Amino acid sequence: MSEDAIRLPEVDKDWDVPYQPADFLDLDRASVPLTGRTPAPALVEFVHQLIAAEGPIHEEVLLLHAREVLHLKSFTAPRKKLVLAAVGQLVEGGRIAVGGEFFDLPGRPCRYARRPFPGLTKRTVERVAPAERQTALAGLIHDEPGRPYGEVVADAVRFFGWTTSTPGAKSALAGDLYRLRDQGRVTGWPDSLVGHASS
Repeated sequence: MSEDAIRLPEVDKDWDVPYQPADFLDLDRASVPLTGRTPAPALVEFVHQLIAAEGPIHEEVLLLHAREVLHLKSFTAPRKKLVLAAVGQLVEGGRIAVGGEFFDLPGRPCRYARRPFPGLTKRTVERVAPAERQTALAGLIHDEPGRPYGEVVADAVRFFGWTTSTPGAKSALAGDLYRLRDQGRVTGWPDSLVGHASS
């Protein structure tokens, strides 16, 4: 599936939300077996629930959060392979979509850009889906139209908790802004950006 598999909607007025990992406090860890050659149905369902709660989610973030929820100090290669096999089953069954290294529910538009929650680790540039970065850019332009390209990119860098020295931040966001422009979702290039609904 292409990078465009994770769709962008029109800008929601509440596009800006804090990023919080999914809450699985009531999960019985023993009910999610991480043994065997193929993933148990309970593991497949757990992975689906995690993706449904946190998508679009990067593969490495999925593995990290699965490990944390299951209270494991680390993933052995066989356990990691089982989790990824569960993802494979969900993809084959059409229950999740893949866009690059990101997983989400099929056809679910990326309505929110998630800023770092105070005190939690910030996601690296590579671990924020392009659709989520584009939602942040579109939201920033929607909330304050008429600003120049560089100012919008700088605001998006800050939104995700990055700095101007964060590797790849400005270039990734600039690429995302170009994509929005090429899709006709942003006009007034480059000095007075205005957002438009996707067609």
